[in-house]
Amino acid sequence: MFTTGSKFLVGAAVLATLSAIAYGVTQDGIMGTVGLGSAAVALWFLAGLNLYTRDNNYWADEIASIEQAPAAVPAPANSVWPFAFAFGAAVLAVGLVTYQAVFIIGVVLLLVSGAEWTAEAWAQSASADTGHNANVRDRIANPLEFPLAAAIGIGVVVYAFSRVMLFLSKTNTVIAFAVLGSIVIALAFFFAYRPRVPSKAAAVVIGVGALGLIAGGAAAGLSGEREIHPHETTSGLNEEGVDICTSPDEFEADLKASQSVSATAAVAATITLGSDGELSYDLNGPSAPGAVGITLPRSNPNNIIFQNRSGEPRRLSASLGTMVAEGSTNEVPVLMCTTLVDDGGAQNMTMRIDLPSITTPGGYSFFVPGVESAELNLVVP
Repeated sequence: MFTTGSKFLVGAAVLATLSAIAYGVTQDGIMGTVGLGSAAVALWFLAGLNLYTRDNNYWADEIASIEQAPAAVPAPANSVWPFAFAFGAAVLAVGLVTYQAVFIIGVVLLLVSGAEWTAEAWAQSASADTGHNANVRDRIANPLEFPLAAAIGIGVVVYAFSRVMLFLSKTNTVIAFAVLGSIVIALAFFFAYRPRVPSKAAAVVIGVGALGLIAGGAAAGLSGEREIHPHETTSGLNEEGVDICTSPDEFEADLKASQSVSATAAVAATITLGSDGELSYDLNGPSAPGAVGITLPRSNPNNIIFQNRSGEPRRLSASLGTMVAEGSTNEVPVLMCTTLVDDGGAQNMTMRIDLPSITTPGGYSFFVPGVESAELNLVVP
């Protein structure tokens, strides 16, 4: 709080400082600059002295005057929120020229510190009793502070855990969290067994653990996530140029593949590979007279169920003509296939064909790699 005398002295000191700077920049006279600078120093000293004594010019025997003097008014308590507000403004300014996340953090800091600063300043003017003011501030702010602080704390812990888990390898993650869980259980048992453990000691242990977790999460986040190898699929391997649809061998995409089909709506056809090495089919709907293959509608998703009754793992593949490879003039075959299906298993393959089969010499067909006799014509009008 600035008293009346302090305001005059501060204003005079600022004016003297600006005058000294302006005179030194525009004039060549050194003595004038030195004089104005000396006056500014003297005025700043008097202003500081006046702020410290708060215009206290009362005699010691004037008890009533002393009690009503500005110097007797309690000064505002020290607060960290102005610093936090300034820090949030700096973070916001940095975020404008760097990253959106930094800008959002700055906005959150500004809102939180501004709200806390406002509540604290309002509570300090409630009465002359600092203890009562603190209670007023707690009644206003605590119902909002505690839930928000808990939500932020949980979010930080969860995010730090996720960064550490994504940084460690799969094996090390299991080991690390098994050790961490054992430590948590041991500490919980210790505190439960020794209920008279000082609360400060418990707070120190929890604080050290939280700081360690946050530091580990930050370090792991900066180091980046471990390389997670995606599970291969038949379509993905086809796009990479791997001839999975023409090979009877087992690939990574075949591992842990589904060997059964649940109730599937709109099944276009069921194709079965028998023990004789021949493909037979059951079309959902009437077949054209004299048809030697399956006819499927164009530009519609078609569910084909492949049943393997051959006695060994096999996959069903579909040859759908050729296409020009991207960035090249060479034509490559267009293939679709299931993963390896065990004997007695079944798997669904969804097909969408946009071009009629007459556009490809020889047409379209189903086949089973490794079984020359297993071939079935596919007609798309």
